Amino acid sequence: MDYSTISLAEARRDYLAGCTTAMPIGGLIAWSSLAIAAYLLGDRLPSYVPFVAAAIPFPLAMIIDKARGQPAFRPEGRHNPITQLFMRFITVVALIIPFVVISADAARNLDLLILGLAILAGMMWVPHGWGADDPAGFIHFVLRALLCYAAYLLAPDSVRGAVIAGAAALTYVYAITAMKKPASARH
Repeated sequence: MDYSTISLAEARRDYLAGCTTAMPIGGLIAWSSLAIAAYLLGDRLPSYVPFVAAAIPFPLAMIIDKARGQPAFRPEGRHNPITQLFMRFITVVALIIPFVVISADAARNLDLLILGLAILAGMMWVPHGWGADDPAGFIHFVLRALLCYAAYLLAPDSVRGAVIAGAAALTYVYAITAMKKPASARH
């Protein structure tokens, strides 16, 4: 496909057709696991675990797709300008993560690390939603940010990190049900 000659609507259809429904499932598994680990371990939770929760949904999605017999990636899709914008946004988010790490370290507060990573990982749904021409991506992010901030502000200190991770996990339930599915791009 020559992406220099297609319309934005065609590029969006192509982007959505190459997406996987396994990504929000992977996110639900990752952030639920972090919530459980944070609850069980409390202050003993290793500081690297929230990074794993933020990064693992993508590899989990590939495993889920492989188990379901679905192709995880279409190599030709990497030339789609929507995909390229999404990948650049990942770089932007990655460059903000050190700020969260520095802030959490200065405050000596692991809950701030979980909060920051939950919100930054949620930001990825904004370009996905725009690329898929689906408002559910933006709604997912706003819902996630509000729930995570509320968890940080309202949860008791002893379970704050677990509640923040649980709030992030809960937003994937919305994503699984509300976001456009790749099959809808074929119509």
